[in-house]
Amino acid sequence: MKRVMRDELFSEIERLEREIKTLSENFTTIKTLAVALAEENVSLEIERDNYKKLLKESSSEKDESFKENTLKSLYDEGFHVCSVKFGEHRHGESCLFCLEFLDRKR
Repeated sequence: MKRVMRDELFSEIERLEREIKTLSENFTTIKTLAVALAEENVSLEIERDNYKKLLKESSSEKDESFKENTLKSLYDEGFHVCSVKFGEHRHGESCLFCLEFLDRKR
């Protein structure tokens, strides 16, 4: 009777050792995957931030370019774009204020 119990005990211990080994291997695999995911996440966050900066700069440059082109077009059509007489017709005359303003915008 004692021999049977001892054999069962050793058998159970061996089974538990195998399960622990399998769990340890699974844990190592999961840990490796978690590290890879964390690294990828950081990389994607950096890429997203850089994209947002680039998009913001591009949008800002487009807005400025659009404003400059619009003001230049208004001036070319014969209207003042300076703060002194904005929107008034120039009647073909040049305006030093407008020209200075447009030159500063470039």
